[in-house]
Amino acid sequence: MTKILQFIGGFILSFLLIVGLFTGIIWYTKEYTEPPPPGVNIDSLLAAGVLPDSLSIYDKERYLLQKEKERLEAGKAEQARREEEIAKRQAMLEDIQAQLDQASAEEDSIMNIRYGEIASLLENMKSVDAGKVMDNLPDFSAAKVLTKMRKREAGRVMNSMSPEKLAKVSQLITLLRD
Repeated sequence: MTKILQFIGGFILSFLLIVGLFTGIIWYTKEYTEPPPPGVNIDSLLAAGVLPDSLSIYDKERYLLQKEKERLEAGKAEQARREEEIAKRQAMLEDIQAQLDQASAEEDSIMNIRYGEIASLLENMKSVDAGKVMDNLPDFSAAKVLTKMRKREAGRVMNSMSPEKLAKVSQLITLLRD
């Protein structure tokens, strides 16, 4: 009977050793990632770019979504700053445009007086001499002076102008009268 007990004891011991051996082999070959130390915050690990395998997929997704939300908020803030800058520049541009319009209106009134004076001077000249003077004026100025002259005198001056200059000035006069 002792022999049977020894046999059964040896069998049980051998069985336990074999089971233990296989269990050790299975645990040894299984990949194992240590969890983060208890004093470490998972958010700080995620912020450092460390994504431990023991972390659940939901925590990873939450972290990635939070980072994307922060990036979008930063983009919105930058867009708001740019829109504010554009609004400031638009207001500045409108102010400058108003100043230019005012200055242009004052300059136009002064130039109209001068064109009128030049027109009265050219009306008193011989038409041949006035034609030579008109040939030397810029096209726009010549057109403005001719529109300020009396029609008969303007016709005589235009008759003595060069054909190339007369063609350009005539086109400008038609544009000015519209």
